[in-house]
Amino acid sequence: MVAITIVLAALVLLMVLGMIPSWSRAKPPEPPAEPPITIINISHISPKTGKSTSASRVYLLNNGCTVYKNNDLKAVFYRDGWRVTSVSTLNGYLLIKSHHDGVQYLEGEGCCSRYWNPGEIMVVDIADRTFIRGSRVTVEIIDRQTNEVISKHTVIA
Repeated sequence: MVAITIVLAALVLLMVLGMIPSWSRAKPPEPPAEPPITIINISHISPKTGKSTSASRVYLLNNGCTVYKNNDLKAVFYRDGWRVTSVSTLNGYLLIKSHHDGVQYLEGEGCCSRYWNPGEIMVVDIADRTFIRGSRVTVEIIDRQTNEVISKHTVIA
C-alpha cells in the first residue's frame, strides 16, 4: 500500500512539474492564419464629394512580416468569382492608367516607394460601381517573377 502511494505521489509531482503531459490541459486548435496581404476595407464613398457613389476603393494591408518590392507584384480582382480587373504593378509611380482597365490610381504608404513594408496600407481606386455592396470581392496578389499567388483574400463589400 505504501509503495502504491509513493508511485501515485511521484506521478502527481511529475504532472505538476510539467514533465508528464496532462490530459486536462489539451490545447485548442490554432485559428487559421490570415494571408499576408488582406483587404481591410472597401469604401463606397467618393473622396471628392463625400457621398455614397459605389466608389470601389479597396484598402489593402501588408499584414505579414515580409517586405515586398511593389513593382514585382500584381493584383487581380474578382467580384463574385468573376475576374473584373487587374493591376500589373503595385508601384504607384509606375502605374500608367491607360494600361490598366478599370483602375484609376494607387495611393498610400505601400505604393509610394519601391517597397511595401509590413503594416503599410495601399489603396486601389477601381472604377465606380465595380464592387457594389454585398458582392464578394477577392484579391490575388501575384509575384510577377514567378507568376505565383502569394496572397488571396476574400471579403464582402
